[in-house]
Amino acid sequence: MQRTLNAVHSQRQRPMPMVSITSVTPITTISGYFTSAQLRAIARQLITIANDSDQGEDGPVSYYTAED
Repeated sequence: MQRTLNAVHSQRQRPMPMVSITSVTPITTISGYFTSAQLRAIARQLITIANDSDQGEDGPVSYYTAED
């Protein structure tokens, strides 16, 4: 099933570039305003989550990342 993420890039009126990401459906969404560094951290977390899922992880798991 294809997933669509919508991004709004904003270079104005902020101390740093920000991106707003929402999904087409609220059921599968990442929602918020992120810097490019925060997006990279989320991407690393998603890769780790996918790898853990492939390796049979079961149950709730919290994935933490260092703050920028």
